[in-house]
Amino acid sequence: MCAPVYEGGARRAYEGRHRMVGDGWLCRHGLRVINGRSMKISITGHQTDVGEALTQHVEQHLEDGVSKYFPDAIEGHVTFSREVHDFHVHISAHVGHDIHAEGRTGDADAYGAFNETCEHVEKQLRRSKRKLREHH
Repeated sequence: MCAPVYEGGARRAYEGRHRMVGDGWLCRHGLRVINGRSMKISITGHQTDVGEALTQHVEQHLEDGVSKYFPDAIEGHVTFSREVHDFHVHISAHVGHDIHAEGRTGDADAYGAFNETCEHVEKQLRRSKRKLREHH
């Protein structure tokens, strides 16, 4: 596992092993590292091409939404598929030991379908966090 990236002097140490992507770094293991947080996110498309803009949108919003409740999330999988008139999105997030969230939605717009599914997953994570807090 790669070490977290921090602002300041550590930047030079990461330039050889990581490449700058947006507001963070991408390591050789495929982990997106931002200010010490990392979550492996895989994005695939079935019968559709997932462009760079949609990929960046998914990475940013999924990382932000999941880390709001579980900052040390492990991985997330996002799958876009194209039906006749709709985009269908499936999100699966593994955030900890025995804590998973999953959602599926369809919409005419790929961004709209993802945002709706992401909200559904965030709601599941919020409820899981509340159950953990109330139980202990």
